[in-house]
Amino acid sequence: MGIVWNDTNKVIGVAAIIDWSNKHKSIEVGYFLSEKYWGRGIVTEALDKIVEYGFASLSVNRIEGRCDTDNIGSQKVMTKLGMRYEGTLRKNEFIKGEFRNTQFYSILASESTY
Repeated sequence: MGIVWNDTNKVIGVAAIIDWSNKHKSIEVGYFLSEKYWGRGIVTEALDKIVEYGFASLSVNRIEGRCDTDNIGSQKVMTKLGMRYEGTLRKNEFIKGEFRNTQFYSILASESTY
C-alpha cells in the first residue's frame, strides 16, 4: 500500500504485508517512510489499516512486526498498535557492514478490537 501525502499527492512511503502464512493464519507487517515525515503518526495510521484488514478480512490469528533494537520509533509504532514485545534475536541481520539485533512484536486476534 502506498502512503500518500495529501498536500502534494506524492508517495512518501509504503506499508505492507511482507509475509503471510495460510497454514498458521499469521501475517508480518512492514513499512518504509521518508525521513522527512517521521514522528507524525503516519505509519501508525497506515499499519492500523493493515492490522484491521488482517483481523477483520483475512481472519488471521496473529500479526507480527520486527525492527532493529535501535529503532525506537518503530518500537513505539508497534506498541501503539497494541503489539507486545516478544523478544530479541541477537546479531541476526547483517546491515551496513555489521550484525544487528532485531526485536519482535505481535498482536493476537484475541487481543485486538477488530
